[in-house]
Amino acid sequence: MKKALLISFAVSALTACGGGGSESEPSGGQVLGSVVADAYLFDDKALARVNSRRGTNYSAENGEQGEAELATWHVCGDAYNSLVNPSLYNQDYNNDGVADTNLTDDKGNLYFNIDLNGDKLAELNTLTSREGIYLNVDMTCDAKADINIDKDFDGISDLNIDVDGDMVADRLIDIDGDGEPDFSYTDSDGVSLAGVKVLLQGKYGEFETVTDDNGKFSFERIPTGSYTLKADDVALDGSNIWTRTIVEIEEFDDSIGAFRMHQDPIITQVNVNNESHQKGFWQDFSWYSSDIETEYAVGDSVWVEVTVEDPNNRPVVGKFSVDSDLGTEEVVTGSGVYQYQHTITAKDADEYMVSIMAELSNDDGFFGLNGMTDVMFGAQFMMADYVEAEELEVETVTVGEEVFDNPPDSTYMLVEVQKPIAIDGSVHIDIDVTGPDERLAEFYVVGRKDLFDDVPTGDSYLFDASAAYPQYVYEVQYVTYIDYLDEREEVVIRIPLDTERKPAMVDNLLIDGVVATDVMARVGHTYQLKALYSDPQNDVVECRFEKGGNHSALDSVISDWGVCEVDYTFKAEDAVDQFNITALVRNSDGIVTWDNHDDAKWYDVSVTK
Repeated sequence: MKKALLISFAVSALTACGGGGSESEPSGGQVLGSVVADAYLFDDKALARVNSRRGTNYSAENGEQGEAELATWHVCGDAYNSLVNPSLYNQDYNNDGVADTNLTDDKGNLYFNIDLNGDKLAELNTLTSREGIYLNVDMTCDAKADINIDKDFDGISDLNIDVDGDMVADRLIDIDGDGEPDFSYTDSDGVSLAGVKVLLQGKYGEFETVTDDNGKFSFERIPTGSYTLKADDVALDGSNIWTRTIVEIEEFDDSIGAFRMHQDPIITQVNVNNESHQKGFWQDFSWYSSDIETEYAVGDSVWVEVTVEDPNNRPVVGKFSVDSDLGTEEVVTGSGVYQYQHTITAKDADEYMVSIMAELSNDDGFFGLNGMTDVMFGAQFMMADYVEAEELEVETVTVGEEVFDNPPDSTYMLVEVQKPIAIDGSVHIDIDVTGPDERLAEFYVVGRKDLFDDVPTGDSYLFDASAAYPQYVYEVQYVTYIDYLDEREEVVIRIPLDTERKPAMVDNLLIDGVVATDVMARVGHTYQLKALYSDPQNDVVECRFEKGGNHSALDSVISDWGVCEVDYTFKAEDAVDQFNITALVRNSDGIVTWDNHDDAKWYDVSVTK
């Protein structure tokens, strides 16, 4: 909601009721806050009426500041002429020689002190004794007051006060026309609520105050300690809005900030196995059996009973589950009491605890806790017969005659083998692992020739170099896991090839002789791409050019393996952010670094239309 209040007001501190302090009580200080509600708690049409008047450029006052020229108040013109008998224009009812009601301008159009019902009292566009209209201003020309409403005709604004002079009501807005304020705008993120009773309840008693016109409240000299802070009100649609929260008041903590009201359901009572009963106000509740020093065994029945209150008595759906098992049960009752029971299985005992969890939400379409649900509940039952599984750990890796120790508690190990392997040679790999018997273990060879062979399993593997494309360094990957996404150990083994041969390396990419990153290429123009490279063996070198970045993966190849200088005409599809060109090289020794190339580097290229 657009924020409207531009001028701050003094907080009206009301005397606290009950719980008076004494010399023996801890000292405390003033506690300040504001009560704020989300805009969606109010009727959309009512809010639209208020917002439609925002931004109107008129000079205005609330009857207590400065002066306004009459000309600025000519807002409805002759719209009222048909509402009032012309014989009643400019009437002087108190015979003081000054017209009192139905005042016209020099053209005979009604603007000021308009008496709509003939009771000799002005209802709209009321002029006070000072120059200008200050009360009951009708901005929409519908013969209904919009701002600065004087409902008891005492010359003082009672509702809809326009504080900042923008012809928009800033506080005490009465939208539903019942003569009572519904809410006021505030500079906080939401709608400030005026006239709301706020209670502090704690060890030292109950303290009460009421929010002022701007939703602000204040408590004086509250003893330090833990309190329940609560407030209740009614939204425009007649529904209840409320809030409950726990606050810690310290001697030098003088503010609790914005106190947001909501319509979410809350947990008020919890009963776990008749072993733990708790009362309070929670949106996110957790319970642990360790708090009562109780453990549970296979075959035990555990249950929870949760009492949920909704401020508007809307139906609340409770979705219960046990840990992450499927088959979530939905429970819907009209009483607001939700029960769920579970019998502990042998599988549950594999973990140190079993959890009963619940999400509870009403049907208002808003999820106040985390965007997905209104209320969360969790009860954790500790297992008496839980046996902690053996920890999964790679201890050593043996490659041929070389042995490598894995650092303790490491889940990733890099093995750099020192003894090279012949291009047609082989070497035996053994992994020593501690852990549960049901774990899985697999080997993967990078650059394997036959991708359709079965993946080798187990902790031992005979690596045959002829099974992979000749590489300067072969890479064998090993993984063992119970749950691949959660509990696994990984080893990467790099085995050098027994050769003196060296790969070709990309040094740079030139476009028409200029470093690629310094070029602004134009769509439709043709440029020469040239890859600069190093080749220690002075072999024949081939190059390949590809487009990348935000470019479409389709038609990404500029030129396949061949010469290292090619012409390319840039296309409209290349004129995108983060466009780049990749240069790949390989020499003619038949040995590669990765897949089918020795080296690859990419360069950002700017392209314009």
